[in-house]
Amino acid sequence: MPSTATEAPAVRIAAVIADVLGTDWTPPNELDWPVVFTSEAADRDLTVYPDRKNSRLIFELSPAGAASGDFDRRLFAKYTPDLTGHDSIDGWLGDGALAAVADALAVILERLIELPLPERVALADPLQTERERLAEQARELAANASYFAAGLVWSQPVADDAQRLSTLARDLAHTAIRVDELRGHQNPRR
Repeated sequence: MPSTATEAPAVRIAAVIADVLGTDWTPPNELDWPVVFTSEAADRDLTVYPDRKNSRLIFELSPAGAASGDFDRRLFAKYTPDLTGHDSIDGWLGDGALAAVADALAVILERLIELPLPERVALADPLQTERERLAEQARELAANASYFAAGLVWSQPVADDAQRLSTLARDLAHTAIRVDELRGHQNPRR
């Protein structure tokens, strides 16, 4: 697609990227920001948009049709062009020599597309996390209680140990309340 000064910036960069990607990627129907190419074979989307604050292009690779909050499965790459003679990234996209950077974009896109997408991160079960924390706090409290008892038997100073036991017991009580809440039990102390 030959470029003219009257073409929108998104249209101009989409044409260059379409040439780089080839026929495995379907160009976008809507040629406005963000520009999204799709590969049905790879089940991926490649999104391109300008980062105006940093004067660069951002390339985002994600599973096809990924939800907007699904960030853990995305990969990113950046390209910062030489803006000499242009006031901004928009000016460069609007009338810069985009075909001249096709080789650099090809390297960036090839590397990005070859990477496997990250696997979905399993979110921790809050109840299980708090139960594990409660069990660890109970073990620590028991160990410190044994140390405190030994200090009493052997006539050692125990005030610091008692203070530590008090702190551990308070933390244990807070965690126990959280576990009960996660289990759906009402706690009258809160």
